[in-house]
Amino acid sequence: MFCPKCGARNDDNVRFCVNCGSTLSATQQQNQFQQMPPLQQPNQFQQPNQFQQRPPLQQAPYGQPMYMQPKKSKAGVIIAIIAVLVILGVVATIWFNGGFSFSNVKQAYIATAVDPTTSEPLDQVKRVPSTTATVYVAALIRNVDEGANVVAVWYHLDSEETVVSEPLYINYDAWVNFSIDRIGSNFPTGDFVVELYVNDSLQKTLEFTIY
Repeated sequence: MFCPKCGARNDDNVRFCVNCGSTLSATQQQNQFQQMPPLQQPNQFQQPNQFQQRPPLQQAPYGQPMYMQPKKSKAGVIIAIIAVLVILGVVATIWFNGGFSFSNVKQAYIATAVDPTTSEPLDQVKRVPSTTATVYVAALIRNVDEGANVVAVWYHLDSEETVVSEPLYINYDAWVNFSIDRIGSNFPTGDFVVELYVNDSLQKTLEFTIY
């Protein structure tokens, strides 16, 4: 700093002038140098209307997730259950009516008596007493074209004798029956096989025994 009396230059921390000895007061030291006010730096991030502040996120209560999955409708589950039950019902119906076979002979049995009107078997046997006069084979024929022919071929395995029945012609689903009369035939006791043909195609084979 400079002495206000003689103008000599002195160090900033001295109290007396080195040239004239005048007292250098602290007030003079402060007035000699005036500090400039600090520069105001523009804050580029505080310019008005430049950015809109977003509202703070709302926190979910403790123990609850922010995202709640929508509840699934029970209607779809009910429809699926109904569809499965319908499919099972269709499968059961097909099964009890002869299964998924492409054969035209859906059911066939050896019998000792049949219904004279419908040709359905009144019994189902595998072994036939030798005192039985007539043996029948009854068959349920389905899904045939008009005029389809059905034939039964009887085999006596021990003697290799064969009897071919007269063909039956049918136009719709129906029970049919064929028979052999043991009194008028040469078939003895023993093991037998019956083959059923629909339009010359082997559809079913049955076995039985006369004892």
